[in-house]
Amino acid sequence: MSAEYSHDPRVRLTREKYFSLRPKPLERWIWSQGIPASAERVFWLHWQEGHLRGDWCSEIPLKRVARECCLDPSTVTRSYQLLSKLGCLRRTDPGRDPANPFQQATAVTEVRIPTELLTELDRHPNRRSGNREQGAATKVAVAEPQAAAQPETAAPVDPFAGLRGRDRLKALARLTAALSVTEESRYKEALRTHRGHMEFEAQTRLSAQEQGTVLQFLACVSRGPARAPVQVLPGPQPRQSRQLSVFELARLRREIQRLTSVEAAPELLRQVVWSMEQGSLQRFPALHALHIALKKIREGVWTRPNRMPPNWARALNAPLETCRRA
Repeated sequence: MSAEYSHDPRVRLTREKYFSLRPKPLERWIWSQGIPASAERVFWLHWQEGHLRGDWCSEIPLKRVARECCLDPSTVTRSYQLLSKLGCLRRTDPGRDPANPFQQATAVTEVRIPTELLTELDRHPNRRSGNREQGAATKVAVAEPQAAAQPETAAPVDPFAGLRGRDRLKALARLTAALSVTEESRYKEALRTHRGHMEFEAQTRLSAQEQGTVLQFLACVSRGPARAPVQVLPGPQPRQSRQLSVFELARLRREIQRLTSVEAAPELLRQVVWSMEQGSLQRFPALHALHIALKKIREGVWTRPNRMPPNWARALNAPLETCRRA
């Protein structure tokens, strides 16, 4: 590489600076909807934050969104309304901070894929996998040494590869329905004994291609999937604790504050979170466990979870936002 090319600012931007990656199907769908550029900035900002966090949720104050997108707060508010209407965003009010009831917590924003795009997602082409290219290069490099070695029996190819379960059964049923009584008994015996071959009658109703498909299927069944050795475990494995997402915590905080007083909400929130993550409510799905806890609180029968550590604590408070929630 020449010295002039190495100091090219475009090369420095692509090699040294951060840049964003946008999925083409989603970007083209947003273009087709005629969404204003301001709403696009807001959406891609939350997309990037949710991607970095790993749960597709973000807690960014409205003023910071306006500052980073070079917009005014009223434009950000209108963008939130439009994106929520299109199904691109979902915002949840986590309630007020128990320590300061006059402060509104930052809304939790979750980026979503519109249903219209989900239905046609499989029509868009997929990226080439780097592992696939590397594997192809490795095969080419070792082709000659393998040819010199003793040839191994190639694994049989599944004749119904690419078909779903129901379609596979239909294709196989069409072949077995044409078998005679004798051929059907031979076919079942081959399946039972895991043999990869069977004899067809001279007047069989199957064509040569269909006979090859049946034999190929029997060869795949006879080979069977590779099974790992069974390991005997000494005892039941301990359950892994669940970690509630920011979105679930915000919803739980809002509902508890709605049902109880400001003074009692923090302690109830702490108890419910422990019960859902490590206690008796852990065995239920998150939404089901949340409804069970809220019902007990509403009916006044909620009690402190058994075996809950007295000093158990977890970061449950979201950053505060002084401006009005969009």
